[in-house]
Amino acid sequence: MEKTAGNPGRFCLSCVSVEMVRTAIALALLGGCIIARQSLDMPKNDETTVALLTGTLGHPMDDIARHPWFAVRKQGETEWRIYEVGGGGTEADPFHHHSPYGHPILHKVWRGEEAERAAACLEKHGDHVRERIEHDYVFYPGPNSNTYGDVMLRTCGLHASLPSTSVGKDWRGWIGAGVTSEGTGLQIETPVLGLKIGLKEGVEVHVIGLSIGIDLWPPAIILPLGPGRIGFADR
Repeated sequence: MEKTAGNPGRFCLSCVSVEMVRTAIALALLGGCIIARQSLDMPKNDETTVALLTGTLGHPMDDIARHPWFAVRKQGETEWRIYEVGGGGTEADPFHHHSPYGHPILHKVWRGEEAERAAACLEKHGDHVRERIEHDYVFYPGPNSNTYGDVMLRTCGLHASLPSTSVGKDWRGWIGAGVTSEGTGLQIETPVLGLKIGLKEGVEVHVIGLSIGIDLWPPAIILPLGPGRIGFADR
């Protein structure tokens, strides 16, 4: 850690920030991973289930951008109803084979009564929100498929976060502010700069849609590449 010139008693905060970024990138390049990642084994169909997953885009975007989808299966059913931008319909196994997106990650599962409420909300609002976003769709910075994922989380009161590589999740137009999708923090956003602070979310800075920060719980470093975090899986 360096001291500022002319004032040896004060530390250089910019030097600390640069060092933190260097360390985080080095960890990622050395094979950083998600610890305790949720299994992609599908839950039993003994009760209604709603799942949030993301997958990678095709090359060369596979390490820097992800796409989200909600999968809903009512109690006793075998098919899953899919809610996403640019797709939809039903699938037998959206946990492993959701073409054309690869390397799926399961971020959250809701079951039972909570899933019943989530399924009803997605059925009521999902198609309308999708049509609105598809009408105004802009790949970067948004609104796009990740904007849809974040809007539906907040619309349906589903407390979860999309990974930092879901570019567009923080799109709020030219300026916007509100409660985070996790429900324990606040964020303010513009297309150029944004900030998220929360009891669970920690601190996350958004620069031209890219996210860098530290999650408090589960603990992790947030990076705009790969799975979006180094540390424990978000649950």
